[in-house]
Amino acid sequence: MENLNQSIRTPFAGQMMNLPPKNENLEPKPEPQEQLPAPVLETEKETIQRLREKYKASGAKIYEVTTSFNEDDEVEKTYDFIFKRPNTASYDRYVKTSATSGSKALKMFLLDNICPEQEKELGEALEEYPAMSIGIGEKLLNMLGLSKETQVKKL
Repeated sequence: MENLNQSIRTPFAGQMMNLPPKNENLEPKPEPQEQLPAPVLETEKETIQRLREKYKASGAKIYEVTTSFNEDDEVEKTYDFIFKRPNTASYDRYVKTSATSGSKALKMFLLDNICPEQEKELGEALEEYPAMSIGIGEKLLNMLGLSKETQVKKL
């Protein structure tokens, strides 16, 4: 049996085929790769500051919305988000969707107007705290003319 591992006659003109010993690994050894330093992660404050500077420099109408709420008696959650000023098309989509699902409409309205770098973070926050969309959505709707107090007087 040992001789079979060493050489085998092929049916092609009696040529000998040499096989490697059975313990030899046939796969090439990987070359050692140089280790890259781990990327430095920004803190939340550094990320918000970087986004503030980026969007202020762009000259667009950008707003920072900070929302805080008590998850329980001991834990207070605070989120900072950068939003662009909602446009009419975004508002129209909100109104159309709100007829079927108010919470879905607010969520989509917020995701439509968040800066792209924070879209994932906002989506995750809204999944965990869905009522947060009411407070933030109200602030964005105020930018479009929704007032807290409107008075009517019969003439």
